[in-house]
Amino acid sequence: MKCKKMLALACSGVLSISLLAGCGGDPAPSGDPGTASGGGEDTTKVAMILTGYINDAGWNQSAYEGLQMAEEEYGVEGAYTEAVPQPDYETVMRDYADQGYDLIICVGNELSDAALAVAGSFPDVTFAVMNGNYAQEPNVGAYRFNTPQSGFLAGAVAAMYSENGVVGMIGGSTAPHIKDSVEAFAEGAKYINPDAEVLTGYTESMTDIAKGKEMGMAFIEQGADVLCANANSCSLGVIDAAKEKGIRHIGYISDQYEVAPDTVMVSMIQSNQFMIKAIIESVINGEFTPELHLFGMPEGALYLSDFNGHDEILTEGEQAKIEEIIAGINDGSLAEAGILPKSTFDQ
Repeated sequence: MKCKKMLALACSGVLSISLLAGCGGDPAPSGDPGTASGGGEDTTKVAMILTGYINDAGWNQSAYEGLQMAEEEYGVEGAYTEAVPQPDYETVMRDYADQGYDLIICVGNELSDAALAVAGSFPDVTFAVMNGNYAQEPNVGAYRFNTPQSGFLAGAVAAMYSENGVVGMIGGSTAPHIKDSVEAFAEGAKYINPDAEVLTGYTESMTDIAKGKEMGMAFIEQGADVLCANANSCSLGVIDAAKEKGIRHIGYISDQYEVAPDTVMVSMIQSNQFMIKAIIESVINGEFTPELHLFGMPEGALYLSDFNGHDEILTEGEQAKIEEIIAGINDGSLAEAGILPKSTFDQ
């Protein structure tokens, strides 16, 4: 089966954690500490704030890779601070704004309130919040994925790979976009197998790998033979549980094949690279608008990774069904029929 696959820049090695802003120093840019890559008087300066780590094989890493791509493709001057704790959200944003950054990309719903609070003091700085709750005039935009689409497809694929009809989906939090994906996963699984048992739960942590593994093990004990997780680095624990117990896993957010090649059948990609490119292009071209932007499969922001040979396990009929679901999401027919759940943020 041929599926579109995003080319991503690989992160070499484990990069050091930058928390200088939280310790009273300047935010640490990408590249050497104290400097920023790119540069020039007319260069667009883009700062990225992450609540997790850039090597989590998921949400934060893919966002960081998107910044790297933008540096190369657009020549922007990029900087980032990773693993920022909640008390330091506003401080790090203000530090970047004071340093003259044109665009501050906040990678996560939890940064939304801080961006809204800080933006009013810097009307000439653009704030883009990925999975943001609200937009705000004149300079805060919210950017979201249509997560029911990705959750539904992941659930459908999981049900096809399941041999005993029990699958599980784990969310890192009950934030609306994650809850949307978890609930849609259940709908997708039951679309394929109406008798499927779908186990769902929330770790209430996006970074606790041990919690992810614990919940993954609990689902396996309840009979799940295919798991999926939307929980940043916490997902690595879920994958580890699946690998240890010899069951299958559907990757989520990024292509997680390399994490466990024999365990991860395919990954449901939510392309942060696509989203970051759209954000930066809008600022460079003077087309930024302070509103909520929803990206889905028709726009190319959501797609399945390569199956890396694991599609051979599926029948021709199942492979055709996957293509049929993708077509139904793209042309809107599944939504119109009430089969595909609607996003909380679909306006």
